[in-house]
Amino acid sequence: MTILRDISFLWAMFHVPVLFLLLFEPRYRWRTTLLAGFTGTGVLIVANVLLMAWKGPSIIMRVALFTCTIPSALLFFILSKYRDGRFFFLFCLTDTVSFWLLQITNFLDRMAGDNYVLMFFARLVAFPLTEIFIWRYLRRPYLNLQRKLTGGWWLFAAIGVTYYLLIMVTSVPVGSPMPDAIGLARILLVLILMPLTYMTILRALSQQMERIEAEFSAVRNELVYENLRISQESGEALSRARHDILGNLGILQTLSSQGEYQKLDEYLFRITQQTRDILPLKITGHPIVNAVLTQSAERAKNEAVDFCCQVDIPETLPFPDEDLTAFLMNLLNNALEAAKKIPKGWPRWIEITMHIRGKYLFIEGRNAYALLPEPSDNGRLFRSHKGVGHGYGLKIMEGVAQRYHSELHIEVKDGVFLAQTALLMPASE
Repeated sequence: MTILRDISFLWAMFHVPVLFLLLFEPRYRWRTTLLAGFTGTGVLIVANVLLMAWKGPSIIMRVALFTCTIPSALLFFILSKYRDGRFFFLFCLTDTVSFWLLQITNFLDRMAGDNYVLMFFARLVAFPLTEIFIWRYLRRPYLNLQRKLTGGWWLFAAIGVTYYLLIMVTSVPVGSPMPDAIGLARILLVLILMPLTYMTILRALSQQMERIEAEFSAVRNELVYENLRISQESGEALSRARHDILGNLGILQTLSSQGEYQKLDEYLFRITQQTRDILPLKITGHPIVNAVLTQSAERAKNEAVDFCCQVDIPETLPFPDEDLTAFLMNLLNNALEAAKKIPKGWPRWIEITMHIRGKYLFIEGRNAYALLPEPSDNGRLFRSHKGVGHGYGLKIMEGVAQRYHSELHIEVKDGVFLAQTALLMPASE
């Protein structure tokens, strides 16, 4: 009946990369990823089967770290979109789940008489059921977690590595004698604690994302409220301007007919300035970007800072609203803080540029400054002058840029601070 044992092992080894790919986000096209992934893992499976035929089935659990884990980790690391703690946590998670299923089915077979029949049928069912569960209930929220959370994964990856090594060390290979009662108790405790630990980790990550989404929801509600208030005030100002336009035209006509050209110029300057002071109701058709820009325009007006926008974007963009909000709000907050510190009488200004450039969303912010920013320790970013608890704006912007395969370019020269990036639109990846 060893044929059932060997078939069940091949079946399990085939499903290890399948489990991984269900939660994986590739750097390249899926066709390229699947071809490279299954070709590489196919070679590893064949090599391990030949090793088992030569040294016996018990060898695999002792050498799997070197013949399966490390080579496949290098392969998928090259193919992965995320090359940080997110990749290593996912790799440890799926590998540990696979070996956990192997151990459970091995113990069940031992209890049924060690004839490999129960092992064969249990593995035949367990791996597809696990994949169906992941596809239906875990895949979408987990992919969302990977995209939105960039921090804290290294700690969880370290826990995953520890559990992977624990399962490898405490495993009882097929054909090996069962351990004594104490050894069996240790194995059972590891098998029980492993799923509980991973469920706790995923729950903690989920709660962290829920907090982030709640904070963004509060920010979005505040933006909506502020945008509504600004729209009402701008609408009232426009109504007054329309009401006064006939009177202004009459005064201009009188001054012109009387030859009072200097007074005519002065009056034109005053009504032009009054018109400029009316905040725009709509800078762009994209609702969240428009809300951020109009709120910043009002703040700039209150601080006597000239605010100029050159925005040409569609009404919808393939980016989550929270990423656009985080980038733009930090860009504009930093620019306003720098510009308002310029002494009165000196030029205070901010320029924002946004447009689609091929497959990228180009964002640039330029502003005047009086206080030269202090470089951070790594020299790429700058410290805040506000002290401890501040200075995270550029780090957040850099994180958003990296999330979309870009860099945050910063330049400080001749009293002008420039920050720009080009975010790769997700649909173009």
